[in-house]
Amino acid sequence: MLRAIGRALMSALSGLWKNTLGVVNWCEQLLRWPFSVIVGNGGRAMPTPGYKPDVSSTQLLEEFDEARARRAAVHTLDRDGVDTVLSYTRTTPAGRATFDLGPVKEDLRTALLDMSDLELDALGRAGLSAIRKFVDGKPHGVFGVRAFTPGQPIKAVVPERTEPKTVQERMLWRVRARAEKAGLQFQMPR
Repeated sequence: MLRAIGRALMSALSGLWKNTLGVVNWCEQLLRWPFSVIVGNGGRAMPTPGYKPDVSSTQLLEEFDEARARRAAVHTLDRDGVDTVLSYTRTTPAGRATFDLGPVKEDLRTALLDMSDLELDALGRAGLSAIRKFVDGKPHGVFGVRAFTPGQPIKAVVPERTEPKTVQERMLWRVRARAEKAGLQFQMPR
């Protein structure tokens, strides 16, 4: 019962709203009519202006394609090899074997070929500014990637060889290692 009353009220309100819009439209036309008679269209709708374009749709699409190609070519200018290094680091290890490193300088090419997959992956995940700094030989701040100096090949980081330890030093190292492994270094002394 309540549902039927609600529907009747809603239909009455929607009918009232539609009629209100019709009345507003009729009043607007009534107010506009004298001015349209004075201006000269006699109450008729204004004629639409005729426009005939002199360019066909295929010519317009070709022009857009050419503009898109020019815009894309600006972004692929690879003056210093940054885009080549970026694309080389982001390719798969199997794809790196056939990758063309011709656009980069010879010392950078040998440095890239000498780098491990982990270093290349870390460099590929770094930002464009870090890769640009790497190519320029500046400190790039990418963890796990060796510094590159233009004109010199990348030298692998080899730990320095130390002199053999004495028996007492080896014993001390063993005790410290076992203490650190057991977590005893974090306990308070008694």
